[in-house]
Amino acid sequence: MAVWQLRFTIGERQGVIMAGYQIMGRPIAGSFFAECLLREAGQDYEFVWISNTHSKSAEFAAVNPLARVPVLVCPDGHQIIETLAILNHLIEAFPQLAPKTGEAARDVMWQQLSVMATSLYPALHRCHHTYYYAPEEMFDAVRDMAKKDAERWWDYLESQLDPYLGGDAPMAADFYLIMLTRWAPDLDAVVASRPHLRAFVGAMEAHPTVSAVKAAHAK
Repeated sequence: MAVWQLRFTIGERQGVIMAGYQIMGRPIAGSFFAECLLREAGQDYEFVWISNTHSKSAEFAAVNPLARVPVLVCPDGHQIIETLAILNHLIEAFPQLAPKTGEAARDVMWQQLSVMATSLYPALHRCHHTYYYAPEEMFDAVRDMAKKDAERWWDYLESQLDPYLGGDAPMAADFYLIMLTRWAPDLDAVVASRPHLRAFVGAMEAHPTVSAVKAAHAK
């Protein structure tokens, strides 16, 4: 028996047989932004729940030897791992999700995504998965340093919002950022002194796409 279970299929209530993308992940993990982008692109997809235990299994290792989610399975069957690689595929496949190639705004988008993926995300990871980084007696010190480090990157993102990262309307990078805000150990404290980020979180949490992804996993 497979170590994963099909959680739901978008459109299944209408009896539609889905033959598009498949996302292997967990609702609170990095698969969140991929679901948002596929919905924004108007694409049907299947979501396959992969528990933390199952992601470490030999069977799942055949899918992703790095033993982590998300994994994006494309309509032709090939698989993509790592969030930035998945995001790159989706904005190439669905150009409406990002500024046009050749525009300065696209370079800014990759700059913002690079900061989020290589600086803010690792800081948040150290807060939640401290056991990867230090022995137990050092957990508090590592978490304190990670939270301090994250402040710098929250400040940078605050400076980029107007009201979204790309301007007047949310695009791919904004869905990545709202995912990261959901991992902040104390989001109220993060937005308390950052009015742009506070307004962004309020707007994105109420966004129809974000609301739909959250609702799908609340069933």
